[in-house]
Amino acid sequence: MLMMLNLIVGAVSKHLRDQRGVVSVEWIILAIVIMVAIVAAFAPAFGTALTAGVTAVTNALTAQSGAAGS
Repeated sequence: MLMMLNLIVGAVSKHLRDQRGVVSVEWIILAIVIMVAIVAAFAPAFGTALTAGVTAVTNALTAQSGAAGS
């Protein structure tokens, strides 16, 4: 599985730069989404941990934005 992820990263990294040589944020986001989908498909426990991590980050950001607004 790690070799498959390395192949995907290698293939995507060839196309990460636009004509000016600046890294395209859209390509980075797309690569991350693809890698997360592959890992989640092959490791259900990782999907649960990822969901818990995203929930924790969302709750922390919500708490910070609430504290900043008051």
